[in-house]
Amino acid sequence: MGSVPTRRLAIIAVVSMLLGFGILFFYSDGMKLLEAAAGISWPRFLVPVGATLLSYVLMALSYEGIAVAAGSPIGLGSMLRITFVSNTVNYLIATGGLSGFAVRMYFFRKHGIPIGRAVTISFVQGLLTNLALLVFLVMGFYFLVTHQALGTAALVAAGSLLGLFLLIMGLCVVLLVRPRTRRRFLFRSGEVLLRIARRVLPERRAPRRTRMWRLQHNIDRGFAFMLANWRKMLLPTVYILLDWVATLGVLWGCFWSVHLLVPPALITVGFSVAILSSIVSLAPGGLGIMEGLTTGLFAALGTPLAPTVIALILFRLSYYALPFAVSLVFFRGMLRDAREHSQPP
Repeated sequence: MGSVPTRRLAIIAVVSMLLGFGILFFYSDGMKLLEAAAGISWPRFLVPVGATLLSYVLMALSYEGIAVAAGSPIGLGSMLRITFVSNTVNYLIATGGLSGFAVRMYFFRKHGIPIGRAVTISFVQGLLTNLALLVFLVMGFYFLVTHQALGTAALVAAGSLLGLFLLIMGLCVVLLVRPRTRRRFLFRSGEVLLRIARRVLPERRAPRRTRMWRLQHNIDRGFAFMLANWRKMLLPTVYILLDWVATLGVLWGCFWSVHLLVPPALITVGFSVAILSSIVSLAPGGLGIMEGLTTGLFAALGTPLAPTVIALILFRLSYYALPFAVSLVFFRGMLRDAREHSQPP
């Protein structure tokens, strides 16, 4: 019986993916798509490929920097492999990052990091990454709000999201510097979420209160760790910001590969929509949904439709398919190393 909801989610994910790509190609001119695909500059495509690899190196450096601050370094090479594999799992299994979190916990534990410290390292990196993402989302949606090409409905939606992101950023700052406020907020919001979950979910799938308490504790400990080690957090934060810049470079490079020079502000907007659609979509990595929504946005802001479609397919290949291939290479060796680490001397 437990597999029924999983099958339903899988069906919804596939339908969403097919719908997104279906709409995308339905409104595109087939001949222009072929012309844009034939005109791809493969030497230029090395730019987004290189930016993707740089992004993962920077991500691994941020994890390792936090691990060093926590007193549990494992080395950049091992951290890089864990980063590739855990992120790939996140893209394949859309569970809000929990699947990749579980993979990181497994390999962190196999490298001898105590479970509490492993959770802190992963949570702190996630918190810093999402805070940095909020900065780029604010930049992107600020550009949307100030762009004169938007209609009234789109302007209201963009303005509302911009206000929401600014509110979340302010809340995160307050929660970081005021521990008592943070604990009260986490407790009350946890209780509200628990009540909502019990109303809308079947009893056997509703979260238990102990799990909610554990989550609140981990979040609180992550914020406290960041505040207590703020000097040691500066370098990992820089790595995370550069990681997002490298991701913007992946998207810019994909447009450059189809001979479109898109302004950085517009790249930031498209990146913001792409990331949001990937987060909220049930399809793995927002497959189909991300391409459809982002193409519509770029087209509304003046980029040619057919090259935009091809550029976003290249983005999918470079930022999602390439790391997946690399993680397959790493995975077997990681399992072997994990068994060796887990064996007593």
